[in-house]
Amino acid sequence: MIWPDFNIKPEYKDIVNDALIRYKKGLNYKLYLQDYDPLGDYLNFGCNNRYYENEKITFDSNGIPKVKYGTDFYYNPVTIAQFSLTLYGQYIRGNKKREEFLDSVNFLISLQNSSGALPYAFDYPYYLGDFKKGWVSGMAQGQALSAYARAYNLSKDKKILQAGNKCLKFLLNPISNGGTLDSMKYLHPSLDQYITFEEYPVIPCSYTLNGFLFTLFGLYDWWKVTKDENPNFSNLAEQFYLKGIETTKHILKYYDIGGYTTYDLGHVIYNKPPKISGVYHFIHIYLLHGLYSISNEKVLLDYTKLWISYVDDDNKK
Repeated sequence: MIWPDFNIKPEYKDIVNDALIRYKKGLNYKLYLQDYDPLGDYLNFGCNNRYYENEKITFDSNGIPKVKYGTDFYYNPVTIAQFSLTLYGQYIRGNKKREEFLDSVNFLISLQNSSGALPYAFDYPYYLGDFKKGWVSGMAQGQALSAYARAYNLSKDKKILQAGNKCLKFLLNPISNGGTLDSMKYLHPSLDQYITFEEYPVIPCSYTLNGFLFTLFGLYDWWKVTKDENPNFSNLAEQFYLKGIETTKHILKYYDIGGYTTYDLGHVIYNKPPKISGVYHFIHIYLLHGLYSISNEKVLLDYTKLWISYVDDDNKK
């Protein structure tokens, strides 16, 4: 197996400096840091996430959010999964009713098709190739599993268990067969045994980091929450969670461009300029911290500390 060298280019410096300026505007990774619990408030979403109607978000008659793409509003599976997880966090903290969370999960299930996929009902312009209505995402499948796990633990509703198993089965379907699973083979052909779940299933893979890491939480949740009554699918979730952690241990260096992190590996696989955003660096920090808390893999802790040092003045003194 060959993990290629990665050299930080001098021209990345200006990109990093610009990102750091944008990062300073109100982001606080510390609010989302937690020792992760598959039955707890998912990454502290219940404490920190808020949904308000604005030019980009509206709510249907049942209070489910819709997101604007182009000139219309659509249901986004990731948005609804995160909304459900936020309601769950608020529920266990005594701020929402149990039924509000379960209703949102049942709506998420209604978006799932017979194959187990949560398809997007709109075209999406992606910088590596536009997606047409019906496209799928590993992140949507993974975050749905996190919501389903918590809902099943509360309700013991077999409908939720069945939906989660179908969601998991689709997640494990290769991109070449219309799914979201692939490998690190586009980084080097020898890395075919190192899996990835793609937020945006293009070929070659772009390896979006946050989408992949969010998906690993979903696998972990389904494994831990359903293992007693659902051993076959729970074992599958465990197997692929552990495989995903092995991938994570090796890939983090490719996202580090010297003072900031990239959204994906477009700069490596496609030779594009590094794709970054002010918000995703802080997401990477709390995701790695959460995964370290359940995996105990030191390399995840090391990168968490390194990436914190780029943006935390206390670490620069």
